[in-house]
Amino acid sequence: MKPVRLLLFLFMGTLVMIAVMRWHGAPLITPVSKAGIVSLEVAKTTEQVNVILNQWKKDGILQQAITNTWIDFVFLLFYALFLYAYCFFISNKQQPWAATVSRTLGLAALAAGLCDVIENYFMLQLLQESVTGTYAFLSWLFAVIKFGLLVAVIMWSLLNLHVLFRKK
Repeated sequence: MKPVRLLLFLFMGTLVMIAVMRWHGAPLITPVSKAGIVSLEVAKTTEQVNVILNQWKKDGILQQAITNTWIDFVFLLFYALFLYAYCFFISNKQQPWAATVSRTLGLAALAAGLCDVIENYFMLQLLQESVTGTYAFLSWLFAVIKFGLLVAVIMWSLLNLHVLFRKK
């Protein structure tokens, strides 16, 4: 598969998965989880986790949160590979210093995906009645690392969007 087609496939897969996650996760938005499943990702303490889980149990949507977390494994595969491929694709059209930054951030995208896998593991533990301070903290920690890496990668990617249209 040509690099441009691979990028397009991964980009389209990412967009489709964003739509699926938003549609499937919409009921998880409640007064105590204003950001839906993301509210659980960034809940750092057992108290914060329990408030969210108790509301979802009361609303009968706890199973939906579990399913949403499993769907996220497909989403993270698409977004991590897309950002990785994008960064490496543009690195071939950049000056050496910028290419090094792009390749490094491409690897950071994969690291974000790995953090998402680990975060999902701990979230599934929380969702399946194993609420502990350790699981809450580790879920939060890997979410924070993931989001930090993704902000850096996405900012760099957007700043270098023009490189896609440059001929080598």
